[in-house]
Amino acid sequence: MSRGRPPPLVTGISPKEGAAWTKVTIRGENLGTGSADLIGLSICGHNCLLTAEWMSASKIVCRVGPAKDDKGEIIVTTKSGGLGTSTVSFKLLKPERIGILEQSAVWVDEFNYYDMRTDRNKGLSPLSLRPNNPLGIEIDKGNFPLKDIEVTFPGMSGDFTSENFSATWYLIENHAGSSFEQLKLAASNLKKQANKKNEGSLAYVKGGLSTFFEAQDALAAIHQRQDSDGTERVEGSMTQRLEVILNRASDTADTLFQEVLGRKDKADSTRNALNVLQRFKFLFNLPLNIERNIQKGDYDVVINDYEKAKSLFGNTEVPVFKKVYAEVETRIRALRSLLLEKLLQTPSTLHDQKRYIRYLSDLHAPGDPAWQCIYAQHKWILQLMQDCRDEFIGGQRGNNRT
Repeated sequence: MSRGRPPPLVTGISPKEGAAWTKVTIRGENLGTGSADLIGLSICGHNCLLTAEWMSASKIVCRVGPAKDDKGEIIVTTKSGGLGTSTVSFKLLKPERIGILEQSAVWVDEFNYYDMRTDRNKGLSPLSLRPNNPLGIEIDKGNFPLKDIEVTFPGMSGDFTSENFSATWYLIENHAGSSFEQLKLAASNLKKQANKKNEGSLAYVKGGLSTFFEAQDALAAIHQRQDSDGTERVEGSMTQRLEVILNRASDTADTLFQEVLGRKDKADSTRNALNVLQRFKFLFNLPLNIERNIQKGDYDVVINDYEKAKSLFGNTEVPVFKKVYAEVETRIRALRSLLLEKLLQTPSTLHDQKRYIRYLSDLHAPGDPAWQCIYAQHKWILQLMQDCRDEFIGGQRGNNRT
C-alpha cells in the first residue's frame, strides 16, 4: 500500500522523564489523521498504543509502560505515513525498593527521638535534629584513635545521619567502656519501645535491632583492640546473656512485622491481578464490543479496535491471549461476509457502495471488493434489460392477437 502522507516526526515530549505509567504528551508533525490512522506507538521500546489518545496531527497523549530500556526514542506509526522518527528521547526512572531491615525515611515520634529545645521562640538548626543517644544509656567513649577506626572500617561512619552508618563503629566510639549491665539496660529500653503501639514504634524497633544484631561482633572487636599483646579475650557468660537478649528482641520484632508483611503480600497479589486486568481488559472485552458495535452499525469503531488488537496481540504466544484473539478474528470474518452481502445488494446508492468498499479494504478482505461490486451491478443491469425486453415482446404478441 502506498503512503500518501509524510512519515510521523516526534519533536517533543513532556515530561522528558518519569516512572512507569507516567502520563506524557507527545508533540510533532504528521502524527496521523485520526485515531483510526494511529496503529503504532512505542516509548523506550515499550508498546504504548493501548493507552494512546489521539488529539490532533501534532499531539498525542499516552502513558509510559514498564519498558526494559532506561532511555529511548518515541516512535509513532500511522497507516497514512508509515514508520516515523524522533528527535527527542524519554528517560524511564526505576523505583527504588527498600528491604525489611534497610534504613529508610520513616515517621518517628519526635518527643522520644529528638532532643527538642524548650524555647519555642527560637528556631531549630538542622544539626539540632540529630538522634540524641538512641540507646538511652550513658555514653562512655574509649581511647581508640579515630584514625584507627577509619582504617578498620573504610568507607563507613559512626554518624546516624550518614548513608554509610556502621553500628559497630558507633559502639566502639561511644560505648567502648560501657559495662554489660549498661548494655542490658539499653536492650531493655529498645524492647520497651518495641512494645509500644503508638505511631513510629515499628521504625524504632527496626533501627534498634540492626544495632544489636552487630553488638556481639562489636564487643569482640573492642576487647581485641584493648589487648596490646594481641591476645583475644572473650567473656563467655556475657556473650551468652547478650545472645538471649538479642533472641528475645528478634522474636518481638518478628511478631510485630508478621502481620504487616502478611498484609503487604496480600496487597501485592491483589495489585498485580488488577494491573493485568486493567492492561488487557481491552482484549478480553473486544469480542463482545465488536458484536455490540456491529448491531449499532458503528463499523468504523470496530475497524479501529481490530487494528489495535492486531498490532498488540496479532503475534502473541500467550495461550489465553491467542484464544481471545482467535475469537476476535472469527467476529471479523463474519463482519466481512456481512459487509460483502450489503455491498452486492442491488439496487444501492453510490454512497453506500463506496462506504462498504472502504470498510472491506480496511478489514483486508480477500479479493477486490470494488470489482465484485461492479460485476454485481453489471449482472443487475443486464437482468433489467432482459426483463424489459421480455416484457416488450410479450406486449407486442398480445397486440397482434387482438
